[in-house]
Amino acid sequence: MAFSSVPDGFTAWLQDFASAAQQPDQIDEFVATVDSAIIGAIPEIAQDRTLVEELHASTRAHWNAFLVTIVQDYRLELPQEAINLSLSIARRHHDIGVLLKVYRVANKAVFDVLAERTKEGPLPEGLGRDEVLISVWLRAEQWIDDSVEELIDSFTAERASLLEGDRTRRIEVVDALLAGAAPSPETEQVLGHALTAWQTAFVLSASAQERPAQPLHEVAARMCLALGLPTAFTTLPGSRELWGWVSTVAEPDLDLTALEELMSTTRTRVAIGRPSHGPTGFRTSHLQAAAAHRASWNSTTRCNDYRDIELVSLLGEGDLTREMVRRVALPLLGPRKGEQALRETVLTWLRCRCNADAAGAALFVHPNTVRYRLSRAQDLLGRPLSEDATALELALQWVELHGAQALDDPG
Repeated sequence: MAFSSVPDGFTAWLQDFASAAQQPDQIDEFVATVDSAIIGAIPEIAQDRTLVEELHASTRAHWNAFLVTIVQDYRLELPQEAINLSLSIARRHHDIGVLLKVYRVANKAVFDVLAERTKEGPLPEGLGRDEVLISVWLRAEQWIDDSVEELIDSFTAERASLLEGDRTRRIEVVDALLAGAAPSPETEQVLGHALTAWQTAFVLSASAQERPAQPLHEVAARMCLALGLPTAFTTLPGSRELWGWVSTVAEPDLDLTALEELMSTTRTRVAIGRPSHGPTGFRTSHLQAAAAHRASWNSTTRCNDYRDIELVSLLGEGDLTREMVRRVALPLLGPRKGEQALRETVLTWLRCRCNADAAGAALFVHPNTVRYRLSRAQDLLGRPLSEDATALELALQWVELHGAQALDDPG
C-alpha cells in the first residue's frame, strides 16, 4: 500500500527528515517528550517501573520502525517491544482502556513533536509548511491506528489466556474446598474471597425452557444488592447455572421476599444455603444450596431457602420417599382445586403448630373455614391429623415443592 501522492520534491525532503530524526539525540528527545505525556496521563503506568521501561522501549522501537518506512510503500512493521508492552499491561490485569489511552495520548504528543520539527528549515517546492505537516502527520496517524488494531488482538488474546488460567485455578481450588480439603495460605488470594468470615452460598439457575433476561453473573450482582450483601464470588459450572458465595463479617439476616420480583423479571431461580462460618462453612453452605436447588427443581417457587425445606431436601426423590408420600397423604393428592385447598390448609395448619386462627390468618380465610377443611381432610385420611403429624407435614411439603405429578415421574 502506498502513501497518498505528493509532489516530487517531498520524497527527498522526507528522506532528509528521517535521517535527521534518526540521530541518537533526536530519538532520545522524541521518546522523552512522548513518554512524558503518556506517563503523566496514565497513573497505572506511572506507578509501575517495569511498565515505564517497557513504554520507553516500545516508543523508541515504534519511532525507529516508522522512520525506516516513511519514504517506502506503506507497511506496518509492528515492533516486538510494542507487543511486549501490550502483553505486560494485560498480565497486570489492567483494562484494555489503559492500552488504548497509551496510543490516544501518543497520538497527540506525536503531532506536537512533528509540528515543532516542521516549523523551521527548507520546504519542498510547491508545499506550504502546513501541507508538509499534514503529509507527515497522516503517515504517523496511519501507523498509530494500524498498530492499535494489531495490539488489541494481542492484548485480548493474552487476557483471554490469563482469564482462562485464573478460571482453571479457581475451579481447582473450589473443587478442593468442596471435597473437604483445608485451604492453603494462597487460597483466599486465588479466589479473591475471604474464607475466614461467614459464608452464604447460593445456586442461581435458569431452566432450559426459559432464557434468562440477563447474564447470570449480572443477576447475581443485582441479587446481592437487593439483599444488602457484598459482591459475591461466583463460578460457572454450566451454561445455565452459577454458584456463588458471599462473605460477611456477621451472620446475615436474609429475607428472600426481596428477591421474588428480580427472579421473576430475569426468569431465573435461586436456592440459598444456611449461612455458615469459615472454610468449613464455604463447603457446608454450598452443599445445602445445591440440595435446595435439586429439591426445588420442579417447584414453581423461584426463591428457595434451605432452612425452609431442609428436611424435604434431605428426603430426596427416591422410590422410598415417593412410597412414604403416597402412604401418608394419598387421599389428599388429587388434582382438583378442592384437594389442593385441603393440602394447603393442612400444611399451613401444621406449620402454625396446629393453630386454626394462625392458619386462617396465613391463608386469608376465616378460622372456621380452616376447621371445616381440617375435618374434611381427616375424614379422607381416615385418621386424626395429629397422628404421625411430622410424616404428614413432610409428605405435604414434598408435594408442595415437587408437585403431585412427581410421584408418577421418576425422572
